[in-house]
Amino acid sequence: MEKIKLFKKNDIILITVLLLLAAAGLFVFKFINSGEGKKVRVTIDGELFGEYELSGAPGTDGEAGFDAVAGSVVKTGDKEEHGAESAADTEKIRIEIPGKIGRCVLVIEDGKAYMEEADCPNQICVHHSAISHKGETIVCLPNRIVIEVQ
Repeated sequence: MEKIKLFKKNDIILITVLLLLAAAGLFVFKFINSGEGKKVRVTIDGELFGEYELSGAPGTDGEAGFDAVAGSVVKTGDKEEHGAESAADTEKIRIEIPGKIGRCVLVIEDGKAYMEEADCPNQICVHHSAISHKGETIVCLPNRIVIEVQ
């Protein structure tokens, strides 16, 4: 009886090349998406709600940033406006986001963003760890809210 080879020499070379290409692609993807993000982009049901600085200062010039979609104003320091709260002694910004079934509260503090409260039944978004690197997301599926670091 004749022995049948499962892999030939060319098959092994092809598999090795494909594995190396996959590893190189993964490395390039990780390299491009690594690093600290600068902004958090909030979308509700695919529409932009607002973009907020992770540095703790909303807006690009250090003033209060206006959210054109929701019409809410974000405040810094001890200056209070509607749509967000923050403590005077820390750079903590609270942003209330109206969702599909209720509201969520996003907090930006110490260069990180996390969901503090949500009116959804499973609370997965609240239990998610804080995000600060490019490409990281927090999703509240029942409220159709996506928070992404850019």
